[in-house]
Amino acid sequence: MRFVIKREEDKTDRLASVETYQALLVITNTLNKDLITDTIYREAYDHPDGKRSRVEDRLALAYHNKCAYCERICKADIEHYRPKKGVREDGSHPGYYWLCYEWTNLIPSCITCNREGAKHNKFPVIGLRVSSPVLLADGNINLALSKAGVDPLLSERPYLLHPEVDHPEDYFEFEIDPNGEGIKIVGIDGEGRGNATIEICLLNRLEVKLDRVERVINDFKDAINALFVKLENGNIDDNQLADRINEHIDLLYIRSQQENRNHTYLSKYILASDQNFEKIVLPFLPDRTRAIVLAAFRAYIS
Repeated sequence: MRFVIKREEDKTDRLASVETYQALLVITNTLNKDLITDTIYREAYDHPDGKRSRVEDRLALAYHNKCAYCERICKADIEHYRPKKGVREDGSHPGYYWLCYEWTNLIPSCITCNREGAKHNKFPVIGLRVSSPVLLADGNINLALSKAGVDPLLSERPYLLHPEVDHPEDYFEFEIDPNGEGIKIVGIDGEGRGNATIEICLLNRLEVKLDRVERVINDFKDAINALFVKLENGNIDDNQLADRINEHIDLLYIRSQQENRNHTYLSKYILASDQNFEKIVLPFLPDRTRAIVLAAFRAYIS
């Protein structure tokens, strides 16, 4: 997960239309959740590549075609961050029906993070759960108070983190999986929201842990190994080795700034300090290379 800035002006014309607001008002006044339709919150259309979604296309501007939770490039579902028709933890709650077309409540999620035993309609909260929209004196919905980043919704303190509201560095760090199964993400905040998000979305499922290594570590590891082979064969000297290591560290940094890549938050975490680099990257390198590479990294960030 990474922090995302999604612009209000990027939502589709249909989501922003008076007609959609009128449809939402009918849902709110009648509490008829069967009127909620994906023709509005998805807006499918035909494309030479197959069925596409105009809403997914707009979400991709901010999320770069990645899942909001596991941060892998994917064919995403349109996920209602707050479930629109019911909440698993509270059978008496009607669901956040008034947020069914709210732009800050729509985020992209891969099938596994959203449906296959993961999030679905899970939405535990720390604070008081909001059960109805804030209305204006004339009976209209106060749309400004239906945003994820403002009260009353913000005060719910959802256990599930919102990528447009919550900054991941406050909730997560990474470590090597103790069973040798890649890199795992761990929660660090006192309220347990980081760990809850990991559990709700299954962010430490095997394929994600392994993919973090494949996408972020392996190219660097292979390049470093090749450099030391060249050194041992006499093809480069110590000074050339140091220069080449710096080049590959620089490439790690460049890739961490490319938001369209998988696992950019992990890349940024690795480069944030020599402790993070030592903890996450060095275990994948041969013993004989670790001290030299770590020294090069410390020199690079100093």
